[in-house]
Amino acid sequence: MLKITEPMQCIARLVIKRQKLLSTLYHSSAPSCKENKDIISTDKENIQIIKKESDTGLMRPKFEASQDIQSPPAPDEDQPNPRDRKNKIDMRFIPKTYTKTPQAIQFTKKSALIFDSLESKPKTLQTFKTACNIYLDKEGLYRRGHVEFIYAARDKLKEYNLSYDLNAYKALINVFPKERLKPRSKIEAEFRRYPKQQDCAIDVIDTMGKNGVIPDVQFYNLIISVFGEYSHVTRKLQRSMYWLPKFKHANPWPIPKLLPDNRIELAKLALKRMAFDINNELTVWKTTETEENPTEDTFIVSAQSAKQRELIKKLSPDKAVFVDGGYNVYLRNVKQTYFVLRADPEPEPEVKEKVDEEEDLFNWTTIFEEEKPSSIVLKKSVHEQEDGVILGMCITGSSTRDSLVSWIRYLQDSNPNLEHIPVVFTLKIVGQGTDIVKYEQNQKQSSAS
Repeated sequence: MLKITEPMQCIARLVIKRQKLLSTLYHSSAPSCKENKDIISTDKENIQIIKKESDTGLMRPKFEASQDIQSPPAPDEDQPNPRDRKNKIDMRFIPKTYTKTPQAIQFTKKSALIFDSLESKPKTLQTFKTACNIYLDKEGLYRRGHVEFIYAARDKLKEYNLSYDLNAYKALINVFPKERLKPRSKIEAEFRRYPKQQDCAIDVIDTMGKNGVIPDVQFYNLIISVFGEYSHVTRKLQRSMYWLPKFKHANPWPIPKLLPDNRIELAKLALKRMAFDINNELTVWKTTETEENPTEDTFIVSAQSAKQRELIKKLSPDKAVFVDGGYNVYLRNVKQTYFVLRADPEPEPEVKEKVDEEEDLFNWTTIFEEEKPSSIVLKKSVHEQEDGVILGMCITGSSTRDSLVSWIRYLQDSNPNLEHIPVVFTLKIVGQGTDIVKYEQNQKQSSAS
């Protein structure tokens, strides 16, 4: 029971909240409140007073609460009320973080034990489905800890080589209980019924998108049977089914989903993607096969085209060429380190056009005549860039200076002019900045001997 014992000389709005709905609300000697009965309302959780100012100033009413009702403590005058801040945070855009309870940690450990019990079996799709069936048989109808099991199984996809298999993701969605997580109306769907389960399903769909796995109609029907037609998970899936097929063939240099294990094949794949010239040629050398006393056992994959050999022929022996690197290129999650043989860019020729004095009588200029006079100039090749001329690229097995020296020595067979040009190595060594080494003609002769 709540009783107002002191009259209020201001208009006050009472929002009364508690677990049980208040049955009676009465007040005595408060004529100002009797006139504003429509302002008084009830609710279920706490008591909140919203005050307004009047001509006589701000008055705070006093309340006497019974033992079953606990009024909130009054805020200190020195501390600002957090409800009075101007820029309130919209809770809808804050990512939800779920703290792991002891029960959730226990479910995670049980999920890991299911996969540990199948360590002796081959890691295939059938074994992965067997782990999901073991969980379904153990938990039965209630599916306790199904969110923790799905996260644990999703982390095992890479270990089982199933990151690009749609059937593995269908097995994960099948773990969710059917019909229980569906919203009963569109309004309930908008307020995210069972948000933890919906976030788990959205994470599974995000993993599919990162790996380029396109869902099909059967996968869509599984989502509908679990979360319904109007849930946030269904919206996420509909966007993925619309955009992923559009970007499936957008890459002009596609990478196979399963990369080869051979390092030489990986190097070839990386150099093919980086070389713009269609006539690019790949050459593979192994130091143990081409040298009698090699300094190290490694391989060298070189990329060079006929146009680049012509550019080396035109180089002057007075100017040096540079070996830059190593730079990193990624084939999905596999990193490759490559090096570039380049020369300084050639200066652009100055274009001078003779203008007849009789034609230029008045020296008028308009906005259409601000461009510089032009003449016929030979078009540059794709290898002649503003910062330098690319003469070749390579990937070595060890990425050391000795392997790069061997690469330059191998290139001299198809580029004789390279024997008379000094070579400067500007190599990026981890933790030591840049290492510059000059490799001239006398060093070539001594190494050859």
